[in-house]
Amino acid sequence: MNMKRYQARDMRSAMRQIRDEQGPEAIIISSRRTAEGVEVVAVLDVDVVTQQQAEELASLANDAPLITDTPPAAPPAVAAESASDAVTLELRSLRLLLEKQVAALSWNEFSRREPLRVRVLKDLTELGVSRDIAISILNELPAVLSPEQAQRLPLGLLARRIFTCPYPVEAGGFVMLVGPSGCGKTTLLGKLAASWTLEHDPTDVAIVSADEDRLGAHEQIRTVGRLLGIKVWETSSSRELIARLEALAHKRLVLIDTSGAASRGGEPLAMLKAVREAFPSMRCVAVLPASAQIGVLEASLENFKELAAQCCALTRLDEVACLGGTLSLLARTGLPLSCTSDGPRIPEDLRPARSHHLVVQATELARRSQSSVDEELLAHRYGGSVNAAA
Repeated sequence: MNMKRYQARDMRSAMRQIRDEQGPEAIIISSRRTAEGVEVVAVLDVDVVTQQQAEELASLANDAPLITDTPPAAPPAVAAESASDAVTLELRSLRLLLEKQVAALSWNEFSRREPLRVRVLKDLTELGVSRDIAISILNELPAVLSPEQAQRLPLGLLARRIFTCPYPVEAGGFVMLVGPSGCGKTTLLGKLAASWTLEHDPTDVAIVSADEDRLGAHEQIRTVGRLLGIKVWETSSSRELIARLEALAHKRLVLIDTSGAASRGGEPLAMLKAVREAFPSMRCVAVLPASAQIGVLEASLENFKELAAQCCALTRLDEVACLGGTLSLLARTGLPLSCTSDGPRIPEDLRPARSHHLVVQATELARRSQSSVDEELLAHRYGGSVNAAA
């Protein structure tokens, strides 16, 4: 075990000494202020410490010695193992407690030195922006920050991280929409088809429904086709779908509706993979409902990763209460956003993607909800990060 006491003028300097000597895996055991600055005790590999070393550690950290109650009748080997387990649990609890305390100390010092940067992190957190994206934006801010920059620049940096692209139907060809059940694929397909027919002959476009799982899916897409004057075809297997697409290769645009069950893997996803491999030039659009939990969206993108989606579309924007998490996902993945949908009307509720519009919408949603975060949450979320970046 490598345990050492460090003296420094402030916590930043102490943490730098610890990282240089013991590396990033070092664990802070205790810290206190002194007349010269701060005193910090750090240890490496506390999980393998013995009971005797644990007692020495507790004494050095000015804590009470750890006491393990051992039943008198227990054999020596069992008693030793029980004591070792108890010490390990105690040390892990101590580690979590001290890490929280150090994070709070680091956050307090950061708040005192950088009040404008604290404001930036608070604003981004209230928008729902994820921790990793908020830290990356913070690190991109200029060294000298004005109050006006602290208010506007982070929003611009967030918008810059969200890539956009034209409607997926503009280039024509085969366009396949994929996404979880209930994400709005069929409605979005109708809006894209309607936007196409505003400028092109409806006979140049075809719709193929490959959703055999949702009740009434074929009927819904047939209704869209009748309203727009577009021929609709139905398929129930990868072989049928591939054959139908080959027969429709002369069409300028072919839109393909798929089953939401494919987002869970298995045979539906395998069918889409076979179709995707048969038509390498096909454009795959991941449809993401903005009202869904971030975990659902992340899982959907992960499951559809093998389909190599070229872009995505956001639906159900009119139902969302917080948009920061979705924007963080787009910024993290780098998947271009082609369009957004914020209502049931066809095609009025379809809009081209504009990253700055989405950021403005996110701020408006946060303002309406009057969301607020306290210092304890900020210290827990960012204390370790601002300390590591010091």
